Amino acid sequence: MKKNWIFLVIVILLLFVIFFLVRKNEHSELVQVSFSEKIFYRVEIADTPEKMRQGLMYRKSMPKDQGMLFISPYPRIVSMWMKNTYIPLDMVFLDANNKVVCLRENAIPLDDQNIISCPYLAKMVLELNAGEIRDKNIVLGDVLFMK
Repeated sequence: MKKNWIFLVIVILLLFVIFFLVRKNEHSELVQVSFSEKIFYRVEIADTPEKMRQGLMYRKSMPKDQGMLFISPYPRIVSMWMKNTYIPLDMVFLDANNKVVCLRENAIPLDDQNIISCPYLAKMVLELNAGEIRDKNIVLGDVLFMK
């Protein structure tokens, strides 16, 4: 009986450890990016099909200085949508040289009808909280620096 009790306690402890490790890794590590010496963001990198599909879906909030950077393996016409995304977003489309080629502001949360796209080839899309493009004066031609 005592052995069964010890075994049960060990199993429960292992389940807690696994649960907390999974929760810790729920969101990717943050990488710092900037548009100038004064505009910095900490971003999650979405560079796998799974991370790109998930994006910021189901999140209820995001700190003002954070975002998500989607990185494609090659430049292409990129389309995004807001299905199951609760946070209003600005989207910055960047070419292979990290230069801003399109800006899309104030994407509507939970809108699964409208596709948000850029007519130019983009290798990356930076999603930020809505209002950041205007507030930080991010414009076409700006360059994103990754640290």
